[in-house]
Amino acid sequence: MFLRTATSTLAVLALTVPAFGDVSPAEVWQNWIEYYQANGYNVTEGTREEAGDTLVLRDVAITYAAPGDELDLRFVAPEISLLATGDGRVRTTLADTIPMSVRFTDDGEDVTLTGALTLRDSEIVTSGSAEDMTHDSRMGEVSLALQTMQTGATTRDLPVTMTVANLTSRQHVTRTDAMRFDVEMAAERVNLDADLADLDDAGTGDAGTGDDGGEGSDGPTRVKLSGVVNDLRGASTGVMPLDADPGTDMAAALRAGLDVSGNLAAGAGRFELDVTRTDAEGQPENVAGHYTVEGTDVSFGFGPDGLKYQGAIDSTAAEFTVTGLPAPISYSMAETTFDVQMPVLKSDEPAPFKLAYSIGGLSLADGIWDLFDPQKVLPRAPASLDIDVTGLMRLTMDLFDPALAKAAEAAGDDAAGDDAAGSDGMDATDDDAATPNPFEPTEISLNKIALSAVGASFDSSGELRVPESGEMTQPVGTLNARIEGVNGLIDRLVQLGVLNSDEVAGYRMMLAMFARPAPEGGDALVSEFEFREGGEIFANGQQVK
Repeated sequence: MFLRTATSTLAVLALTVPAFGDVSPAEVWQNWIEYYQANGYNVTEGTREEAGDTLVLRDVAITYAAPGDELDLRFVAPEISLLATGDGRVRTTLADTIPMSVRFTDDGEDVTLTGALTLRDSEIVTSGSAEDMTHDSRMGEVSLALQTMQTGATTRDLPVTMTVANLTSRQHVTRTDAMRFDVEMAAERVNLDADLADLDDAGTGDAGTGDDGGEGSDGPTRVKLSGVVNDLRGASTGVMPLDADPGTDMAAALRAGLDVSGNLAAGAGRFELDVTRTDAEGQPENVAGHYTVEGTDVSFGFGPDGLKYQGAIDSTAAEFTVTGLPAPISYSMAETTFDVQMPVLKSDEPAPFKLAYSIGGLSLADGIWDLFDPQKVLPRAPASLDIDVTGLMRLTMDLFDPALAKAAEAAGDDAAGDDAAGSDGMDATDDDAATPNPFEPTEISLNKIALSAVGASFDSSGELRVPESGEMTQPVGTLNARIEGVNGLIDRLVQLGVLNSDEVAGYRMMLAMFARPAPEGGDALVSEFEFREGGEIFANGQQVK
């Protein structure tokens, strides 16, 4: 929902450097319509007035309806004016306030959000030709404000506002056999403010009291959220087929040539959160704190060759105070990275995939450590996690095949029904709740799976493949692992009282079954796991399965 809202907003504001040639107001407006339609939107005009070099459109509705009536997004611009400037360009101005609404279903109940897009000091200048057009815009301030939320017969205030300051954008759009675009944007900062009250009051009792007719009910919750992110920069490029609608059939659009990529980067940001409520005994409870980030860089790609989503988050930190806890909850991370790549279209040939995730320099504040280790028995050095898995897989169905989505939804409904039956003492069947799995891995490389924390570390790597029998639950290959500091960790856990000293011998005997001392000695263990045809597993040469 947010992605569609943001796309609609930025598309109205998009632009590029001026190009040579002449363009008319009608051609600019037609370019906008085609751009929206290529993205799965519908554009309708209330009235149109065209006189000389001016085109004025009133009550223009830009709408998106998801398949199955699950989502309906609507912007209605009271007025859009396009004026030829006399030098081959067109200047577009929009109404200062553009009402919007979003309707979706939540647990089978219709929910409608209303709000408005507000523009200040805005201008869009277009140049080029009908088939090769550029838009150059600037916005002193853009504000997207939600106002109300209607659930069933209940309507309540929903004061949530996102404001973008000094937004500039450049968009170059060409139209031949397909629509191609290149976009660049930048903004000085983005502010987010929300003040949500009576969240536990579903409208069945007295507003603000949390009275839902039961004794001992918790009081309503109030959530206040504010944040700012500075120095946003982004770019994207893509091809959108003219004869396919990604909103109704994404797989068909991909096969027709839909291919989009881009990146978004941001500077430092800070978010403040304050949650207050009253418990069943009438006592106040509060969670308050802040989250900071030094920078974010995310890139994406989506096309016939697959989906890519990569990013890095620099130096984050959070601190929260919670009613009943003696010290704040505080932590920091030096860096977080992720990389997800996978195929999206059905194919008989395996395609590459990747899943990588890392956390570096995870540190907990002494106040958290002291809750369970006041004597400082455990080492408090920063922890780290690294996961890097690559390989090949087949897709037995298009990942965005509507049939797959319907099957998954049906499986979810079956699971919900089974849960309800199980609560009445009846048996639930796993088969009814099975979710289709279109993924068939053929090769898996565990390039690195590593964890370092509390004075111990684990590191493993290896390669597995699906055997000729095609049984994915019985892979063939070898994994190697190394553990350091595990015996010292066991001793510290005994000192803390987490482990009983009588149990230590059993744990060490279990380790000896799967690991052997490292050649260099010390508190280090190594293992080699061999997976053979037929499901046999050997650990350091000894069969364990």
